[in-house]
Amino acid sequence: MNQSSPLRVAFLNTSMVVGGQERVLLDVVNGLDRNRFEPHVLLTKEPGPLADRFAKGVPVHHGLRKFKGDPLTLWRMWRWMRKLRPHVVFTFGAGDKLFYGRLAAALAGVPVIISGLHSTPGPEHRGRSIIGFWNRRLMFLNSAVVTVTDDLRDYLVQNEGFDPGLAHVIPNGVNCEDYQPRPDDPALRSSLGIPEEGPVAAIIAAVRPEKRHDLYIQTAVRIVKEIPAARFLVVGDGPDREECQRLARDSGVENEVLFLGARHDIPHLLGIVDAIVLPSTDVESAPICLLEALAAGVPQVASRIGGIPDIVEDGETGFLVEAGDIDGLVGHILTLFTQQEVRDRMAGASRNRALKVFSVEKMVQAHEALMEELVGARGVAG
Repeated sequence: MNQSSPLRVAFLNTSMVVGGQERVLLDVVNGLDRNRFEPHVLLTKEPGPLADRFAKGVPVHHGLRKFKGDPLTLWRMWRWMRKLRPHVVFTFGAGDKLFYGRLAAALAGVPVIISGLHSTPGPEHRGRSIIGFWNRRLMFLNSAVVTVTDDLRDYLVQNEGFDPGLAHVIPNGVNCEDYQPRPDDPALRSSLGIPEEGPVAAIIAAVRPEKRHDLYIQTAVRIVKEIPAARFLVVGDGPDREECQRLARDSGVENEVLFLGARHDIPHLLGIVDAIVLPSTDVESAPICLLEALAAGVPQVASRIGGIPDIVEDGETGFLVEAGDIDGLVGHILTLFTQQEVRDRMAGASRNRALKVFSVEKMVQAHEALMEELVGARGVAG
């Protein structure tokens, strides 16, 4: 597409908490060609711990929704968009930004409206709308919908009534330079209070109900009875953190389950981790934490739901379990904790898969191409 100046793109999200969707947004925004795109970020709530990781020069606006049901949210968004006059509004995820963002964009006359959806329904969610009643009825406002797996695209078309011509699949990618195998770091272990020889598991995800941190803690309870030096990291923050900390305390593993909150050193942290665990039972699509684990050469133990089987090669890069199978989680984590040969083999296979199949560059280029194609199709000058 020929354009005289960069396309202004407004990316909408709720808050930059530590989560897979948020890290994808970071990679897309920071990876855009600044000669062709001028990104802006709008967050409906507080900035969150990852907001300061956007590249220098990327404006980040926040706080347009003051409270749940705030009637002025739509007006604030409309006013912001009328001032910016973006060529593209790109909403990330469902919820408030999907509802208010598309309405405000349409009222402001934005030429192209794209929505990225990142969660494939799991067994507990099948048959229910993953975007909600009103968001379904506003899909006519969309120029396109981006999903991260074929599974999610097919679900939206077959169960949510999406126009297949609007659905585009752009797999998540991972920065294989930032995330790569690293040697164990005794100083990092010591700073976290982890025994020198103790095996380590980690869940890296926003502490929300669908991630099932409760199952992770129950798994830890059983494993530390066999391996007292084992530690289970909880990386990320969210609304369920206090409840999960209470569960760990009541279960007698408050010293073995370590809540680290939001971290900016995840590539280094993965160097001391023997297994990445994701026991979600409801909604998942292409969790970025599993892609990062692949690139870092850390075996994965995850639920067989959504798009996870497209990432984790069962028996090769890690292990898949049925949703809610604590016995399976315990058994596979113990295998990785106690059998170095298996762990080393899966580590090598994970790194190779990340290099061969997943790339943050390909993900960014696909977003760029889609936006330029849609803007060009509407004959909008740059």
